[in-house]
Amino acid sequence: MTDKKLNALTITEYNLIATKDPTGSYDRRTRENLYAIIEKLIETRSELSPLEFTVYQKFREANFAPLDAKDKRVKFEVIRYLLSDRVRQTAKITGMAVSGLVVTLLAVYHLFLSDEIRSQVDVAYYAGLNKLGLASKEEIDLVQNSLHQTEATLIKTKKENEELAKMMDRMIRNNKVAENFKHIVKRIYDDPRTVYTKTTDRVDLKFGKNRIARYRQDPEMWYLLGVLDTGMLKVYYDDEQIMAIETIFGRKGEETPLGEYVIKNRLHQPTWYKKEIVNGKQVVRPIPFGDPDHEIGHWWLGLKQLSPKVHGSYGIHGVNLSKANEFVKKNFDWRNGSAGCPNIQEWYLDFLAHVLPIGTHVNIVQKDKWIKST
Repeated sequence: MTDKKLNALTITEYNLIATKDPTGSYDRRTRENLYAIIEKLIETRSELSPLEFTVYQKFREANFAPLDAKDKRVKFEVIRYLLSDRVRQTAKITGMAVSGLVVTLLAVYHLFLSDEIRSQVDVAYYAGLNKLGLASKEEIDLVQNSLHQTEATLIKTKKENEELAKMMDRMIRNNKVAENFKHIVKRIYDDPRTVYTKTTDRVDLKFGKNRIARYRQDPEMWYLLGVLDTGMLKVYYDDEQIMAIETIFGRKGEETPLGEYVIKNRLHQPTWYKKEIVNGKQVVRPIPFGDPDHEIGHWWLGLKQLSPKVHGSYGIHGVNLSKANEFVKKNFDWRNGSAGCPNIQEWYLDFLAHVLPIGTHVNIVQKDKWIKST
């Protein structure tokens, strides 16, 4: 085992640095962690194991570069989504402390000193400058004017900073993580800079050089909850709701069956098998992807019902791509709902198709027990 061959580093620290490039570009937190590990290797050089010494040789003169944001709008949404209370409070407190110190000094001078004492301070200050030959009367007048302008600017800046902090608080309070992430997924959908990178145990969502999210390919980490009454499909990862998606469920007479399911397959550009009545008999017509009559979008996430078992084939899919606002029209009028399958919009379907592992549990319920009826 790797951890038995390490003397100075933990296995987590070793795994973090061993796969990195000494001249690579990483975010601030990653760079700080990497430099801390390098410092640890330097301090314990005499105790390093062969594995650790190899890492030490590779990274002792490492010079990591910061990531360069390629898309300011997406970067803003990603930062707002990832912004933790601790970081937000630290930034807010630091900014307020610096502004507060400057404003306090000015306030003491202008509010707590009498005009007589303030004049004496000014005289003493400018007299000292004159003795040193550093200021003429004209220069002193210029400095005084500059000080007044600076004071006004600082007061205005303080007010603007306070308003900005309040605005950020409102944005974070009023926009839940699930809503922020929905916005990001929609903005980066079908953009060539958006890449899903998969390994055997995880999938990374990247936009350009920025990694937005990383998920384990473990169906036990995922859970989907479809609520018929509210028309929502809630997506949970690691016991946290990361997204809530507007969803079209079955119309009257073709209601979506309640119960527990698992995702059994995932098909890209699937063929749609449409039930039709021909000469009084029900037949199934295969409609390939790209046909104008095709109505299930780019992906099909097939569902296997666990209990109670029902007849028919169900899956999470999209809507007709050739019809403008098809999703909105169906969702507006419940009578035009689906034939039983949950329908979602393409950008959410594309995200789920890339990140959800086969075997993910899906539960379809009538009501959400966490929402109390009024």
